[in-house]
Amino acid sequence: MTDRSPPQDDQAAATASTSSSSLFFSPSLSNQVYHLRGTPRSRPRRRHGFTVWPVKYEQRKCNDEVHGEVTIPPAVQVVLDSPAVQRLANLKQLGCAFNTYPSCSHSRKEHSLGVMETAHKIITTSYVGKQQLNITEMDILCLRIAGLCHDLGHGPYSHVYESFLKESYKQEKDNPELYSERNARFKEEFGMDLPPLPEKYEHEMTSLMMVDDMLATNGLEIDWGALDEPLKQVGDGIDRETFGVMRKNKNEPGEATVDHFTSRDFIFIKECIYGKPLVCPDSPVPQTAFVGRSKEKEFLYDIINNRHSGLDVDKSDYYARDGMRSMGRKDSYNALLRTAVVAWGICPNREVCFDCKDKANAEEARHLMICYPVKHISEAMSFFETRINNHDKIYTHKKTKAAELLMVDLMLESDRHFSMLLSTQHDDPDAFPTHSRFAQFEFPKLPLSRAWMYPRLFLRADDSIVGVIENKALESNDKNLVSLKKILKSFRTHKFYKCVGEFEIDEIGGETLWDMDENDIKREMVTILLETEGNRIARTNARYEYGNEEQLTLDTKDIIVEKRELHYGRREKNPVLQMNFLEKKHFEEIETLPIEKLPLAGPPEKLPLNKPEHFIKRTIRFFSRNREKNELLGHAFQNWKIAKEEGNYSEKMCFEDIDDEGESQSNPALLTQESSSYSAVKRRKLDF
Repeated sequence: MTDRSPPQDDQAAATASTSSSSLFFSPSLSNQVYHLRGTPRSRPRRRHGFTVWPVKYEQRKCNDEVHGEVTIPPAVQVVLDSPAVQRLANLKQLGCAFNTYPSCSHSRKEHSLGVMETAHKIITTSYVGKQQLNITEMDILCLRIAGLCHDLGHGPYSHVYESFLKESYKQEKDNPELYSERNARFKEEFGMDLPPLPEKYEHEMTSLMMVDDMLATNGLEIDWGALDEPLKQVGDGIDRETFGVMRKNKNEPGEATVDHFTSRDFIFIKECIYGKPLVCPDSPVPQTAFVGRSKEKEFLYDIINNRHSGLDVDKSDYYARDGMRSMGRKDSYNALLRTAVVAWGICPNREVCFDCKDKANAEEARHLMICYPVKHISEAMSFFETRINNHDKIYTHKKTKAAELLMVDLMLESDRHFSMLLSTQHDDPDAFPTHSRFAQFEFPKLPLSRAWMYPRLFLRADDSIVGVIENKALESNDKNLVSLKKILKSFRTHKFYKCVGEFEIDEIGGETLWDMDENDIKREMVTILLETEGNRIARTNARYEYGNEEQLTLDTKDIIVEKRELHYGRREKNPVLQMNFLEKKHFEEIETLPIEKLPLAGPPEKLPLNKPEHFIKRTIRFFSRNREKNELLGHAFQNWKIAKEEGNYSEKMCFEDIDDEGESQSNPALLTQESSSYSAVKRRKLDF
């Protein structure tokens, strides 16, 4: 049982009578803390004016469906138990893909534990751990924590939240009048405007914010003024002197020696997550180089987020995990990772690399990087093929995307009405502590689109947010919430949007069409639907007649245009050519060579036979928001596609009646201009 006796200040303990047999000093602990004999080491004490708890030396284990048994050291357990990491258990790894593949309900927490374990294995089971690279236990522990924390910045339904923020920014920029009323209500209550949204949102930056929040929850903070000193103790929590690499003390059973984390170590963790030097607000000034580790250890940055080729432990875990959950595939890239080796390599991205872009020639642009044997070139290509296949069949499957688009609309509609959805808990004494950089954050409440701006808000922004929105909508009698309630009902009853058409841009339009704005495509589609027999109707809607009973109006708001880009990880480039491989002859002495004498690896001279002809595939898909208009929008898509294929918008713009045998009837001109300036078309059989 944990001792809950009142904590004693270190100074008071030091001046206490040492003649008493009940006190002893443990020289094995780097923080030099006095303990009571017979009491557990979890006893709290006063340090730097705060009540702190020492980290227990406890190795825990858990089982993972991909990696088997996973060992969790004490420092990792502290991070794992923090609210920021526990929140990941309520985030689905694949967002809305569970609607397509019911077993794809695994969480970000499962994936993060897998990345943590794979980061450990790539060091301990490959050549990397056997080479003369001066890799320390602290380096490995930092990599494990980086793997555990790399996805802390994902919002509700993972990447759906990013799509929601992108669309929110676009709507607020293009239609500010739609949000003026919301801002007016917010300003009336709090005397301030809503904070503006950035043009681009990076979940990695939010991950860095949540790493700081994890430390703040434990009473710690990075100190840029003392990088090689222990983390700064800023509040009650864990003892900074016992937070780090722990080893059993053979001379003192039950005791442990500790190499504590420094501020530089956690900067290294954040750099591993971000994949490049830190910028404000995560550093006092934008950095131009890595700070966490020296140039001799730059290969460590390739493990979590590989900026050179994209082959890293993050992707190796989710490729394997997602394939297993969706299609039962048991892909494992551990065999490839076990052959990883560190060597010198020419920078494959010299034009954008922060370290190489100013160097005169390629020979000077060298890095110590993770490389692989030449014999595994085919395996590397298969790794990147898995990426494009997973994106095609799982992540952007048309049903998955239809559910995501509905979820984005749900978030947008709720954000418009509930501008004070989440409380920032400014006056709550039991609220989790936050980083000192948020001391001037004055907003009492914020909507979902701003939840990422403040850690306390973001801790509650997980997949359960749909229930929060639903409760607020059902409790309100506001007539303006009809649309939101309709979307909620569609989501609960699985009535997602309908994909009515798709084509590759290489077939039609090419890059010109790809660069065309989505709103322009929608307007063009409706305009083409309205054209008949050379007459152009200057309207943005059309009517579709179901017999003599009803007519539907097609509006651009009924159409969603999605531009889908599938590639192997490096857009138009072959990712294998951005990797560096080592000849077999170099492995004979690789384990004994010092860093400066490591061989120079290079890109493959001969590519595998399974190399694809093209490395990027662009498609445009059309979704219908209104189930009643699916057929009408399908007709509009077919007419628009014909016009784009022929490059002529005034020909073949009318539908033909098709009989049961698929033959054309005698009256092809069923699109007619009416006095009301609408076009009516009779219902007919579709042939697509």
